[in-house]
Amino acid sequence: MDTTFDINKIDEERLSQPATYNQVRALSFKFAKKKNGKMDWSLQKQVLGCLYGLIKANKLTFQQANNLFSKKALPKVFKDLIDAYIESNPEA
Repeated sequence: MDTTFDINKIDEERLSQPATYNQVRALSFKFAKKKNGKMDWSLQKQVLGCLYGLIKANKLTFQQANNLFSKKALPKVFKDLIDAYIESNPEA
């Protein structure tokens, strides 16, 4: 099966713009899947919220989000952001 997406075909201007909601949604599913194949829905929502918040703050670009697809696990910087949010919002 051929890959339909080639990051090299995306212009430089788009790469520096904010990531898309669909990118972070796909990343949240990728990083929330357990080893047994089941989904950790709580983690999925936490990752989605974290990454979407970074988009809204213009701190996550299209290129950066695309690079996350090559990672096997959620990078520590994002785990730390999620943990800090949970600590500061115990009712969440």
